Amino acid sequence: MNKLVVIGAVVAIVALFLVAIVPMWVMTADIGLSPAAWGAIVLMVVGCFGVGGGLMFLIFYSARKGYDDDAHHGAGPRRGDTDGG
Repeated sequence: MNKLVVIGAVVAIVALFLVAIVPMWVMTADIGLSPAAWGAIVLMVVGCFGVGGGLMFLIFYSARKGYDDDAHHGAGPRRGDTDGG
């Protein structure tokens, strides 16, 4: 039952985006972009994928090298902490 709700919500969100975006795309179809604008778009897309890929690399690298173990398992009491609770 939960899967159907999630799938229905995703389909509804995609449909909402399509209803909102397609008319705007059709209205601007006859507008041309300069080569500088296309270059900016390409740089933005490459940069976004580069930053996202780099962050994902760092997450997996950190997890495999064990840097996250203290945070995952909970670090013990710090120096100076009291047990008085």
